[in-house]
Amino acid sequence: MTLGCPKNTVDSEAMLGLMVSDGFRTVADPADADIAVVNTCAFLGSAVRESKDVIARVASLKRDGRLKGLIVAGCLAQRAGASLLDEFPEVDAVLGTGQWREVVAASRHLLGNGAGRRVATDYPGGALDTLTPRALSTPRHLAYLKISEGCDHRCTFCIIPRLRGDQRSRPIADLVAEARRLAAAGVRELNLVGQDTTGYGTDLPGQPTLADLLEALDAIDGLSWIRVQYTYPRLWSERLISVWANARRVVPYVDMPLQHIAADMLRTMGRGMTARDTRALVRRIKQEIPGVAFRTNFIVGFPGETESHVEELARYLEEEPFDNVVVFAFEREVETPSHAMTPRVSWAERRRRRSHLLALQQRLSRERLARRIGERIDVMIDGPADTPRRGGSSLYAARTAGSAWEVDGGVVVEGEGLTAGTIVPVRVTGSSAYDLFARHEPDVAFPILKGPC
Repeated sequence: MTLGCPKNTVDSEAMLGLMVSDGFRTVADPADADIAVVNTCAFLGSAVRESKDVIARVASLKRDGRLKGLIVAGCLAQRAGASLLDEFPEVDAVLGTGQWREVVAASRHLLGNGAGRRVATDYPGGALDTLTPRALSTPRHLAYLKISEGCDHRCTFCIIPRLRGDQRSRPIADLVAEARRLAAAGVRELNLVGQDTTGYGTDLPGQPTLADLLEALDAIDGLSWIRVQYTYPRLWSERLISVWANARRVVPYVDMPLQHIAADMLRTMGRGMTARDTRALVRRIKQEIPGVAFRTNFIVGFPGETESHVEELARYLEEEPFDNVVVFAFEREVETPSHAMTPRVSWAERRRRRSHLLALQQRLSRERLARRIGERIDVMIDGPADTPRRGGSSLYAARTAGSAWEVDGGVVVEGEGLTAGTIVPVRVTGSSAYDLFARHEPDVAFPILKGPC
């Protein structure tokens, strides 16, 4: 079971790949398993609570005698360590983010009725080993490619460096080799992930950049879309923007968590970039990457935030519209500098501010998508939609190049005989707050190896 972000998904795929190579097989129902591995998230207090809820549910299966072993891995394991053994007597092993390779040995130990519970959280990390087999958990036509692990930034609200360590990047040759294997296996959309993808290469000999990596990946035949997630504002460059705009397969989609736009909020958050430079970067990206879709995150209720700061953020959303916006209500994390900061904003007020901004973004998104009705656009088919057939046609879940799988709004396409991973032309027939509705128009063929239009 995997909780949290796509970086965690890659770690789970690596652990599962190791176990399958060692003779284990997967089952659909945890109640039918011998060993359960829960790969946890602990980025925020709410994520910790969710992870513990899942552990408790799986632990009940062991109490009932339906599991022989329970292993907790990932960020909560790294953060909580041995305390999980006290809180959950059913847990047999706790493996931190850097100990993912030990999952096979821990599982075999449990199946062999080995005595003793173990905790391994010696160093933070994550799956970056090129030679580790991955058992993909995504649809066949898309996959994540983790290009780096850890983060060198020290934002005052963030616990990631403690959970994942400092920046560590994979060499370009290793990433290109894995991307070629994925493309040969039928992957058409490659999603580059890392705690800070724009920081890629700063730790490698010669300091290759994300722009260098994108140029290398763009030359791989078989891929249709290359998407980059989790970029950090301070490390964007003119060359990166140029490569992004001109690469054949890199989609015009930018995922850049800004966290705030008020100058003093950015300063106390430790973002390392002024409000003026942040605004200028966003404008430059929108001007120089044709048709770019922009996704961002904001945090409200940070210590010291006032109503005027929130209104400045609201005005920014209207003045500089974003395609996809996530708003977090600030959560105090003991291990971060922001935990001791004052003045504090009440939890009720933090939630009110979040609701205010989300309502504004919903209105703006609804208006923006409504203006697209009648357009002819290209979409990638992800598979059958989880909705009933409409009339005599089938419905398919799809996305434009401006939407990432599972996190952004999509397109529900009416048509017949459409295949996952193909890019097809559709006519937009309707919209909602976050999704489009469209009809397949098959009179123009778009080959799968062509980049996004």
